[in-house]
Amino acid sequence: MSQKLSSPPPTASPAAASEPVGRFPAQRRLSSEPPPELFPAILDAAFMVAGYGSFGLVWLDCELQATRSYGSLVEFIKLDAPVTDSVLALYGMETEILNLRAAPGRILELPAIGVAQPDGDTKRLNFSIFWQQSQDAFLVLIYRVASQTEIELELSRQIRARLMAEATVTAKSKELARANTDLESFAAIISHDLKGPMRHLRRLTQQLATETEAAGHHPLSLRLSEIETQSQRMSQMLSALLDYSSLGRKYEALAPVDTAALIESVAASLPKSGIAISISGSWPTIWTLAAPLDLVLRNLIDNAVKHHDREQGAIEVSCVEGVNALTISVSDDGPGISQKHHEAAFLPFRTLNADQNADSTGMGLAMVKKVVETAGGAIVLSSDPAEKRGTTFVVSWPTHMAV
Repeated sequence: MSQKLSSPPPTASPAAASEPVGRFPAQRRLSSEPPPELFPAILDAAFMVAGYGSFGLVWLDCELQATRSYGSLVEFIKLDAPVTDSVLALYGMETEILNLRAAPGRILELPAIGVAQPDGDTKRLNFSIFWQQSQDAFLVLIYRVASQTEIELELSRQIRARLMAEATVTAKSKELARANTDLESFAAIISHDLKGPMRHLRRLTQQLATETEAAGHHPLSLRLSEIETQSQRMSQMLSALLDYSSLGRKYEALAPVDTAALIESVAASLPKSGIAISISGSWPTIWTLAAPLDLVLRNLIDNAVKHHDREQGAIEVSCVEGVNALTISVSDDGPGISQKHHEAAFLPFRTLNADQNADSTGMGLAMVKKVVETAGGAIVLSSDPAEKRGTTFVVSWPTHMAV
């Protein structure tokens, strides 16, 4: 438990404070010696303060070797060795210390010196160095740094640690951004470069199909037709992959979007079929990105039409305006999606009943999910064919977007 002194330590005299200060380390003159009757009291006080570990004394000979020490605070000083072996900060200060011999009464002050302790810790200590002519030696007074300085040093350490952590995060962010860019570039190159060979393959199969049909090889003609169909589907998949890789780079500036006009436009532009589309709810004008929202609505409705198993059906599209987001739901009365396939439905190139939907690339829902999450929203799939027909997609689309 720490102890307090009954009275504060003496402060510097006005005369001492008025002395000129030299370059670092600072120098000042000693005040006059105290009267002899105070010697016992001063000695007793010195014993007490040294016992608290508040200061220590070290004597150096004319070659700056430590010959004696006093006080637990200076136990790190190696005796019969150069003082620079114990205090690295004194390297280069030897000349200034030795010059004190030519100027008796001067003090060389070194504030807040970092000193390695025997326990491996580092303390900040103040050094005051004198020339003690009566002992023909240098006297080094070592005392603790003021608490304010310790606080500043701790703050400095915390700031350095924070800056290092921020630098690490910045480096990782740059590395992640570079990896994402490389991945997008790779997908774009692959999807673009493979289209050439695919087009050539389709032309060859078309020529072969024409020749074999003219020659009366009907079974072979059917096989070639199947090859052409599959190559067409692969070409569509490559186009979808190119679109998917470039999502996030096609966003235009934010603008007011009339969502009611947008959903009417989307519904009217889809191919006519026996599937009826009804629109309900509140569709406000919001400040958002028109093209991504159009892509989401168009793909969800088109997906419901493509995967419907009947010639007649219904799709309901509704919207509820919230404080921070629109809740848009797209529901159909189709066959539904088994719960075990809910997660896979959003993965690239995943499609159910691919044989019945040859023109589906399996990228629609993957692009929808990516666009919604990039915009800061979320999408949820709800369907359980064992209980009820139909599938519902619920999209949370933010009404206030920052890009």
